[in-house]
Amino acid sequence: MNETMSLAYLFAHPETVSVTLRHPSVLLLLLGIPIFLVLARTALARQWTAVLCRSAAYTLVVFALSGLALTARLPSDRLSVIAAVDRSESIDTEGRHWQQRYLDQLAAALAPGDELGIVVFGKDAHVVQPPGPPATINLDAQSVPATATDIGNALQTAMALFPPDTERRVVLLSDGNETRGNSIAQLARAARANVTIYAAVPPHIRADDVSVEKLAVAPLVAEGSVFPVRVILRNQAKARPVALSLLIDGEPVGTESITLQPGLNAVEIPYRMTGPGSHRLRAQVHAAGDAITGNNYREATLMIGGKSRVLLVTPQPRSSLANVLQRKDFTVTTVSPGEFPAQIDGLLGYHCVVFEDVTAASLNTRRLDVLERYVKDFGGGFIVAAGERTYGDTGFKKTALERILPVTLEPRRPPRAEREPLALFILIDRSNSMGYHIRNRLERSDDQSKLSYAKRAALAVVNQLKDTDLVGLIAFDSQPFEVAPLQTLKDNRALLDEDIPRLQPGGGTDFYDALESARAQLVDSRIGTKHVMLLTDGDTNRGAADHYPLIAALAKADISVTTLRIGDDTVNLSLLNDISSRTGGQFYHVENVETLPELMLKDTSQALAQAPKRDETYAPRIGGVSQALRGIKPNDLPDLNGYAYSRPKPGADVMLYVLARDKKDPVLAAWQYGLGRVVAFTASLDDDAETWVGWDGLGKLWSQVVHWVVREQTPWDYALGVRRADGHATLTLHSFDDEADGVLVARVFPGLDQPFDVPFVPQAPREFVARLPAMPGGRYPLTITKRSGNREAGQRTELITMPDSDEEPQEEFEADQPNLPLLNHLSAGTGGAVDAPIRTIVGRKPGTRRSSHPLDWLFIPAAMLLFLTDVGLRRLRRQPQDK
Repeated sequence: MNETMSLAYLFAHPETVSVTLRHPSVLLLLLGIPIFLVLARTALARQWTAVLCRSAAYTLVVFALSGLALTARLPSDRLSVIAAVDRSESIDTEGRHWQQRYLDQLAAALAPGDELGIVVFGKDAHVVQPPGPPATINLDAQSVPATATDIGNALQTAMALFPPDTERRVVLLSDGNETRGNSIAQLARAARANVTIYAAVPPHIRADDVSVEKLAVAPLVAEGSVFPVRVILRNQAKARPVALSLLIDGEPVGTESITLQPGLNAVEIPYRMTGPGSHRLRAQVHAAGDAITGNNYREATLMIGGKSRVLLVTPQPRSSLANVLQRKDFTVTTVSPGEFPAQIDGLLGYHCVVFEDVTAASLNTRRLDVLERYVKDFGGGFIVAAGERTYGDTGFKKTALERILPVTLEPRRPPRAEREPLALFILIDRSNSMGYHIRNRLERSDDQSKLSYAKRAALAVVNQLKDTDLVGLIAFDSQPFEVAPLQTLKDNRALLDEDIPRLQPGGGTDFYDALESARAQLVDSRIGTKHVMLLTDGDTNRGAADHYPLIAALAKADISVTTLRIGDDTVNLSLLNDISSRTGGQFYHVENVETLPELMLKDTSQALAQAPKRDETYAPRIGGVSQALRGIKPNDLPDLNGYAYSRPKPGADVMLYVLARDKKDPVLAAWQYGLGRVVAFTASLDDDAETWVGWDGLGKLWSQVVHWVVREQTPWDYALGVRRADGHATLTLHSFDDEADGVLVARVFPGLDQPFDVPFVPQAPREFVARLPAMPGGRYPLTITKRSGNREAGQRTELITMPDSDEEPQEEFEADQPNLPLLNHLSAGTGGAVDAPIRTIVGRKPGTRRSSHPLDWLFIPAAMLLFLTDVGLRRLRRQPQDK
């Protein structure tokens, strides 16, 4: 059997080629070549070039008439080759161009009658050319999901294409980095079908590539807390600038420009987030000239829990620390020492326990043992903020509290600085305009009016001061009304606490008489530090000039006046500013009334700082870098009137200290105790550190201290995450409860549709999964119910984020090198090899089949060209003779 074949096959298999003649007798015509020489006669010397062309043309015509052809012996059996081409994202541009060249060479090397089929694959496998005559396609025109590599699916698809009665071979063009499926499972099928697998590895050049290697974030963080977002970036080029962006639930929240050094780069971004529930966090990087963009991001689930829950144990009816923590969005439960839980279950719902000025007489040892177990075994946070009453109480010796603390308990302390009492008068405008809403001037309000904030601020100031301080309060409209005369708080506190909340708005505005009454009582007090706070929101009924004699009298009596002008209009600003500046006080134009309590506390602290001290003060110093002191500078810290003397234990970290006789007495110390963290603050906020209450940085300091010490999770908390892949959504729940009893069920509320229940199935210790039906992307409420037996053991409602589309896996870019062990296993297991020459892949022993390639298509055009050359040369030779 004689078949036609391509010239490319002949060049690919030169060892099988021979020359054949269909009509050998025609070659006798070559004997006529001497006739051309005779006819040329004497002109041969001048026309030898033309004679050669004529002779060569004649020879080629004879070869064409004789049927000269190239003939090759072909294998007796037919070969069917299926090329499985990996087009996933791990194959770079250079590798894709190589695959196209390889297919062209493979098609050229196949014999006539052989078949070539092509399968492209990534996440899925597609047949782009069924087995047929050897031919190739443009691979760049083929589309396949490229976010994963499923070699097993590609082999299965390829083996299903083989026709019967052929020799079967699969050529796998892949780097072998399988990210889904199981290609090894296809070896048994290949053996049964007599399929030989050859693998060829595309070249891999990842030059100038920037990738996000890892995104790490805590599974659960408290709402409002600052938490680190850690991003690991890889730069495979020289140092370059990039833009790193964060997205929450698909919405950009910030971009940071950084310079990446070659290799791995770690970036930590502090972030604060509100909005409880499950969120999708995405970190992505952009760099000019990046070779591969598919590896430029990572995603992680971020669970924002509720506010951190703090149990504050204090004997004081009014706690400055409780106010500070509540302003920083902590949920604070205040109890007396006698109400402290006696069982561990009573503490597990809190992230942190704080002792403020407690004494040994108010707490028995059994409750302290429960506290120790809460810290040591359950990872609870614990803070002691107190002075000598706690740290100098010998009743705590040999108790759990002494073991837990990072400092020792000492009965003595350094001499403390006592200040002289402060005499303070508060003047509050209770005119009709003070009763309107802080944002809507046309709406009356009881709890959101300017007067309501003024009353809260006045109570905060009263709570800040000692019983030995003198405080009086006058409310005024067109006339003054004395709520409390100037007396010590020991005698006045109950009256102020009772009457300040009763103030009601009404009437006009005239603060002259109120200011004069305050001046007279302050002068009669004979106290060294005298101060007035004047709060008003409107114009006075008197002219400004009437007030200047009174201002001069206040200044002469050394009475400082701080004026607080409430509201965004500018009436009376000049007069109020003059009152403050001429008496040594402060002037505040308070447009945001919600800041009024903090401003008044700050002003009171400044007045306290001016009070004469009976002894020295103590300047706290920063002991080292700490997350609890981030952003706080040494000069920011106010002086202390005193502190409880103690010594740090081995292993304790002293964050703040006082230098005394060349020794560092700890003021703020911390350490790890078992699973939990413990912090000791050795100064009482109501005594030693009373000037700190109005310090701008107090809230920042305590917020960071509590966030550092709290445990991240309680048994009541869950970490939820939703992942969407292959059109299905998987809800994963991580529980922090050591009790494994009970059944967890989630009730999902999908918008306007009816809610539905999905059960959780245990997947790992304290980890459960549930399958959700396809839902549009968005935020959905979800109620988690824990059932134990026939009763409901607990219920909690959270929000989850459903992604808009399937998550694209990043495994494609995790391996920098081809998976040669897998490719070798697939090839060797079926009798093939990795990176074998194409001749080996298609090679078989030549049989009796022959295929010829006639050359007349070459000889006839060449003969014509030579004939035309001969004619042209002879004409050129004749022209000189004619002349």
